[in-house]
Amino acid sequence: MSLYLHRSNQTKLLRRNTTDRCKYCSTPIEWFERYDTLRIPLTPELPTSRIPPRMRWHISKGVAYPGGDPQTEFCRIPHPAICPAVPHPDLPDELQDVVTRLAVRMRGRIERGEFVPCLAPVEEAAEVSVPEAVGNIRHVISYYGTLMIAPGEVHDLQCIATHAGTGQRCEASVFDLDEGKWEEVDIPHAPGRQGQQILSGAGGRMWVWTINDFDCLRRWWKQRCVDHYRSPQPHHVEFELVKFHALIHGDHILTTRPEGYERTTKGERLVVHDGPAMDVTVCSNVGCRHSAFGKMEEGWLCWSCERTAKRRARVHRRWQHPAETAEHEGLSPHPLPTST
Repeated sequence: MSLYLHRSNQTKLLRRNTTDRCKYCSTPIEWFERYDTLRIPLTPELPTSRIPPRMRWHISKGVAYPGGDPQTEFCRIPHPAICPAVPHPDLPDELQDVVTRLAVRMRGRIERGEFVPCLAPVEEAAEVSVPEAVGNIRHVISYYGTLMIAPGEVHDLQCIATHAGTGQRCEASVFDLDEGKWEEVDIPHAPGRQGQQILSGAGGRMWVWTINDFDCLRRWWKQRCVDHYRSPQPHHVEFELVKFHALIHGDHILTTRPEGYERTTKGERLVVHDGPAMDVTVCSNVGCRHSAFGKMEEGWLCWSCERTAKRRARVHRRWQHPAETAEHEGLSPHPLPTST
């Protein structure tokens, strides 16, 4: 059997391969690609009016986006938000009823021997085992609201490619001062009392390293240096950037802007000496950028503009004084026809 993707589809993910069941509660879920290239498990469609705005997602051309669908007035919910295997203390009554019914179904499948859940659910992908940075500092990288946390400070983020010459991990840095800047953003919502304490303690704002260029972001997300960005060299280690969660990474929230990332001003940049200074005169014709070395007289024209000016002067003189022009150039002017 052949499968085809519609030409307007923005994802190459085949729907046949995206249906799954939660390994913790056995609830049917569907995997979708998110707008930021990550993946998310979503529930079937539910009425938008009964779902809190922060939990609404919709599908457009095969890609998941936050918010409800304005055309159908339906939305989807990320399955972890209503998984009965995870406690949900802050859910509204409507969704709490959904969680209760899913829990009854899960218990029934377990008692009938149709399902064996995993021992302990995880809230997110496992953290990468990396040495803690000096002072236990980990910086957060942002791209239009998508937050990823680095294993250490942002300037210490190391390329994960395998060096072709040594066979070891590339020692080059991913960091480039010109590709990002420090900005203060809102801390993502964190449920429960602990989440409220984190938001209150930080004032609801945090400092992150922001990248606004998509091509630069792809290199950062791949955790590759400039030389290995498009290189076919394999990874030497796994990705060290993980998704930021306020509850998990609350100790790494920065409430003050890090120092030492100021760009060099124009007056302080290193100037490469390229020989003695010479006077240059630019053509006085508007729009022309031709120039000549040395100091020319005022109103100087380049060879191209001077030739054009002389041609225009000759044409103007011929039209204004045809007889004088013919005598000057040794030509006989054409007599004008006379009326009989």
